[in-house]
Amino acid sequence: MCAEASGQQLREGEASASPATVPTGSPGTVPAISQDSPQDTPQATARGAAREPLSRERIIESALRIIDDEGVEALSMRRIAAALGVQAMSLYNHVGGKADVLDGVTEFITTDMHITRHSRDSWEDGIRSVAHAFRRASLRHPRAGELVLTRQLNSPGVLPTIDCSLKVLLEHGFEEANAVHALRLLVAFQVGSLMREFHSPAFRGEDESAVREREETLAGSGFAAVAKLAPKLAVIDHDAEFTFGLERLIDALRPYAPGRPADA
Repeated sequence: MCAEASGQQLREGEASASPATVPTGSPGTVPAISQDSPQDTPQATARGAAREPLSRERIIESALRIIDDEGVEALSMRRIAAALGVQAMSLYNHVGGKADVLDGVTEFITTDMHITRHSRDSWEDGIRSVAHAFRRASLRHPRAGELVLTRQLNSPGVLPTIDCSLKVLLEHGFEEANAVHALRLLVAFQVGSLMREFHSPAFRGEDESAVREREETLAGSGFAAVAKLAPKLAVIDHDAEFTFGLERLIDALRPYAPGRPADA
């Protein structure tokens, strides 16, 4: 998270990402049972899971799998316990409750950001790195990503990302009040754009016929500007939209950065 190290800086072309499942092979991950195994049933999987020592990491990973598959609303301590093949009360030896589990899931996703920032980066590149890394991590787990986006800023899982962004701004001469304003502006942009992306038809996948149908509907809407731009409104490139919005925000913040390299 926000490590100072040399390496290739993130540019706006590196914004693309796609949803994925929980990485296999990570610490505490339940080993997969072969698909052709006669024991490949939920009950057998739970029994196999129960033989492994219970830990906070396994509980968080199980919660993340449930959220990825069924959504946050499906998560409960009993549901996690069933997936792990243990009694619900045994979970409380490792986590404080559902809120603690949700904080753990948030921390898992934000830790997965892998932000590497060179000490000589401009503040613009620092902000780009944080923003694009946050988007990539969120898109790997879109249902859990919504959880991260709606957590309070004082949530333990969110604070490292907030701290990283503030460091970038303060180190390049932003006044403290302006750094906070800039942070909240960037957070609002990311929350809004990612929430829209999570719920857009293009994100869920759709065929060309759906795009054509939407274009025809817009073209026949009776609104001149909408009809004129119907071919462009009917499709959306989320990578390009995110980069465009982020770059315009960076442009707007430049007057508040007296220590930016361009003034050196």
